[in-house]
Amino acid sequence: MSSASTASGTTSGAVYVTGAKAGDDPCARVVSAIGYLGLSLLPAGQEEAQHWDGDVRGRFGYLRGALAMYGPHLPASAPVATVDGLAETLSRADTAGSRRTDLLRRYRKASAAVLGACGRS
Repeated sequence: MSSASTASGTTSGAVYVTGAKAGDDPCARVVSAIGYLGLSLLPAGQEEAQHWDGDVRGRFGYLRGALAMYGPHLPASAPVATVDGLAETLSRADTAGSRRTDLLRRYRKASAAVLGACGRS
């Protein structure tokens, strides 16, 4: 079993984030994963036109890995469970297209709250 260290202490378990290193800042890692996902998303207001290919779903999965490793070390005001639940649903190929638009809008709002809790806007 692999282990990774975070800025707030050592955690044992699987490594879900490429390049995870001792001393990584939890906020920096999660903010980076949110930004990485954002590169594959259409701008806000265009949620209905978003394509849901393996790239987009995979990036939601990557965000889930970052949250699994670093979420427990984020500020308490960060809605980690909400973002993780939305990312879990949006990463699945079997999620109905009719649900995705609303889920993506909810994800944007929740991920913005994580950014705010980490001092980024």
